[in-house]
Amino acid sequence: MDERHHSAFTGARATVDPWVGGRVVAHDGLVDATHVYLVTGSRIAMTWRTRDFPKGANDSRVNITFEPIAGGTKVEVTQAGIPEGLSEACKQIWRTHYLDPMKKYFTKPGAMRAAYTAAKKAGHLPLSGIKASRPAPRRAFVPPNQLPVEEEVEEEEEQKPKKTRPRVETKTIDLRELALAQAEARKEAAIRKAESKRKAEAVRRQAEAAQKKAEAKRKAEQLRQKQAEAKRKAAEKKRVALEKKKAVAKKKAELAKKQAEAKRKAEVLRRKKAAQKKKADALKRKKAAAKKKAAAKKKAAAKKKTRAKRRPAQKRRGAAKKTAKRKPTKKKRAPVKRAKRKLAPKRRKASKKKATPAKRRAPAKKAKRATKARRRRKPKRRR
Repeated sequence: MDERHHSAFTGARATVDPWVGGRVVAHDGLVDATHVYLVTGSRIAMTWRTRDFPKGANDSRVNITFEPIAGGTKVEVTQAGIPEGLSEACKQIWRTHYLDPMKKYFTKPGAMRAAYTAAKKAGHLPLSGIKASRPAPRRAFVPPNQLPVEEEVEEEEEQKPKKTRPRVETKTIDLRELALAQAEARKEAAIRKAESKRKAEAVRRQAEAAQKKAEAKRKAEQLRQKQAEAKRKAAEKKRVALEKKKAVAKKKAELAKKQAEAKRKAEVLRRKKAAQKKKADALKRKKAAAKKKAAAKKKAAAKKKTRAKRRPAQKRRGAAKKTAKRKPTKKKRAPVKRAKRKLAPKRRKASKKKATPAKRRAPAKKAKRATKARRRRKPKRRR
């Protein structure tokens, strides 16, 4: 129990004695209570009454427990011994003056600072270094039949000067009742502590199970993502390999096409060159044949001319032969004529053969050499 926090979140001046047997007065005397059992952060047990309780009525018993749960703290308020007809009023006081403001005070960001500032401006917070006025301790407990007469009390109260704070009806506590209440409170506290421990253990186990389940789910999700990534990478690798293969095949096809085109062009060029060469060879052969024909014609004309020159001398020789008696000799054919007859077909065959000009000219040279040799061996005729 903290006096400053109590005054801040309730919005009213409160005095709190944070020890067993200490008094709590809040909301300008509306609530008057006494601590019976205190466990820091776990439980508060007190006797509790309000201004509306009838005179001579015993205090109610209030038990407040604090249980940690996920995301905050569970506050449970149990009140027993409430006078008849005041249950709804007590419930409203706990709801409006404590539970709702406490929830807002401790959960909303900035609410604590704002409540402190407002309480300080209103003068509800105790000033540091100055002893604040605290309510007087309760009087000794007096049985109902020994209570003073109400009229006398009223007269005495009328004689006394009026105070700024209204007087709170108090009564003393029986020590035996207090000891029994404390023993019962300790027993209940032990039970509640064991129950809270069991619940906390169950909550912890449940949280661990949920955490393990979430971890397994996260690992499964990671594994699934990893497998999906591996599958995607494999598909990407396969696609890249297929594209590379297609590119290589396309490149090979283009290269083969270029090679075929180059081969075709080379073949066309070769055929063109061969045709040109064939044409040039034919032209060359034609020129050689024409030249040879002209030479043969020229040679034949020269021979004809020489024969024409020799005919008168032969006639004269024939006449002389008739007159002169010579030994009969065998007539021999002119070697030139034989050479002509023998070489003529050979020249035609040589012209038909596809050979170099040097090879075609070889028989002609041989024929010339043979004719020259025969002419040399020809016997000289006597005149």
